[in-house]
Amino acid sequence: MLAVGMIRGKPGVHAFELPMPEIKQPDDVLVRVKEVSPDGTDFNILRYGLQDIADGRNEIALGHEMLGIVGEVGSGVKSLVPSDAVTMTVRRGCGQCYPCLHNQSDMCMTGLFTERGIHKLDGFLTQFVVDQEQYIIKVPPHLVKLAVLTEPLSIVEKGIEQIRTIQSRFPWSCAHPEHSFLSENWGGCKAALVVGAGPLGLLATALLRLAAVNTFTSDLVSEDSPKARLAKQMGASYINNRNVKPKELVEHYCAAGNLDIIFEASGAADTAIELINCMRRSSIYVMTGIPRGDLIMQVDAAQLVRQLVRQNQVLVGSVNSNRGHFEMALRDMEKIDSRFNGVLKEMLTNRYRLEEYQKAFEPRGPKHIKTVIEVEA
Repeated sequence: MLAVGMIRGKPGVHAFELPMPEIKQPDDVLVRVKEVSPDGTDFNILRYGLQDIADGRNEIALGHEMLGIVGEVGSGVKSLVPSDAVTMTVRRGCGQCYPCLHNQSDMCMTGLFTERGIHKLDGFLTQFVVDQEQYIIKVPPHLVKLAVLTEPLSIVEKGIEQIRTIQSRFPWSCAHPEHSFLSENWGGCKAALVVGAGPLGLLATALLRLAAVNTFTSDLVSEDSPKARLAKQMGASYINNRNVKPKELVEHYCAAGNLDIIFEASGAADTAIELINCMRRSSIYVMTGIPRGDLIMQVDAAQLVRQLVRQNQVLVGSVNSNRGHFEMALRDMEKIDSRFNGVLKEMLTNRYRLEEYQKAFEPRGPKHIKTVIEVEA
């Protein structure tokens, strides 16, 4: 069967053949892949030649954001039947630590995990895949056209979950009884800055605005760009930060510096570090972007530590997600698209057939947000 990915020792993206996968265990599920959406991780893997191919293999299929249709199930599968629309998680646990043994490999303690399309395992840019039932999530029929966004939205769900869990240590953060971080209407009385208006940044904006957080979204693109328009469509304030220093970004543009939350989704290491100095007292800063290359900066480490300690601030790194976050994403997906006038549909800006994979991985301009590769039309 046809697959698209990387070949050992060769730069760029290539098509190659893989053997048809088979059901071998009672909990195995055969999935026919319908759509895959490349993201920043895929583009960085190609740009920097970050081949992470398993020993004994010469290729790895890319793609970890997907929609598929169940074709066949093993004898022990209980939650899925043929013709179900599904999406799949990315990381496969080490099989040793407590989180991985409880299907929370996003918190793996050993680092011995594998990841589909990223680390040692084939991704979903292929016609068929087989995996265990525990990694496969059923998609409601009315969400099929948006389901390729489940994985990136799950990443944001985890980041927001971290914010709410950690900040719940401040039950008095707002006088309103329904605005505690663990309440359903937790976003009231709170302000957030989202750094980056790519897919993750826009999805973070969506979840924050869904919770009524006063949200400022910043990026390098102009005010009339599709990214800026979608941020504003969700009720966020958009900031073109091309010529704005981080301190100015927070103090002048973002509620006079009264930020409860910073959600970093750009992968720009210099901005990410500088924004630490702009945090307010008792605020939380979640980093999801992963920078590439090297960056040497001068940092006043003593001042930074004093600030974090004296002001009860929290820095959190958040990567990957687990099945629970995928389920949360599917629950919120319909709310987001309904509340904000089809914003998720508008994020899917470019579509290509599988045989057009070279075009799908070409650099895109400022009007591009999210590409979808139709593996099966």
